[in-house]
Amino acid sequence: MKSIWIIAKLSVLENSRKQVFHVLCLLILAVIAGSTLLSVFTEGVKIKMLKDLCMSCILFAGAVLSIGLAAGGVPNDVENRVVYPILARPIMRWQYVCGKFLGTVMTVGLAILALSVVFGVLIYYNQGQIDTFLLTAASFALLEATVIAAVATALSTATTPAIAVLLSFLMYLLGSIKIGYLSKLLDRVPDSLAKTGGMMFYHLLPNLECFNLKAALVHNNSVPISYLALVIFYGVCYAAFALAVAALIFKRREV
Repeated sequence: MKSIWIIAKLSVLENSRKQVFHVLCLLILAVIAGSTLLSVFTEGVKIKMLKDLCMSCILFAGAVLSIGLAAGGVPNDVENRVVYPILARPIMRWQYVCGKFLGTVMTVGLAILALSVVFGVLIYYNQGQIDTFLLTAASFALLEATVIAAVATALSTATTPAIAVLLSFLMYLLGSIKIGYLSKLLDRVPDSLAKTGGMMFYHLLPNLECFNLKAALVHNNSVPISYLALVIFYGVCYAAFALAVAALIFKRREV
């Protein structure tokens, strides 16, 4: 674990030099500026639209940062020959992959935390009280970003950064509409062979919609603890599976 933690900290320092925080600052300023335009609505509608806007930004930022950082982490180290002195030490390849993944998740977690604090203050200013469920919704947004980062890490060990970004973003889009649209679309496929292949691909896709608690936050709905526990179990298992695939691919790759 010590080796993984060291690589993760180095990855966080490397990610902090990128233009991640510039994008976050622009996103925060855009939301704050956009919130001033909501004053034309009634108080109840204004609060709901503000929460919807804040959670949409958190979810989008988590997904984009996860894809952008994870898809380029391993390939960039290989291209810049940074990985060679690391692997020359008594560090296993799976430890290196896990360290890069953990560094990405930590960076995204810091970004989501910063967004949550700013949006929490903004909601408190308009609502007059702290919405504690925002912390829960943001935590599950981080879990969604963790799953996306694991998928992007697995793809980055097998392809170039550009292809990894493209495939990761495609997986993100398909995973977000998996339950609502893909299942109904597969039911209409007449060919049995194509339908079987589609169902296999369907079940391999991550169900990212289950991590989205935006509706519950906006409408102040309660979410059962059993459902949250099941979603956590699913997210951890899927991320672990994707990370295991990434470690296996990188172990067999010639570097």
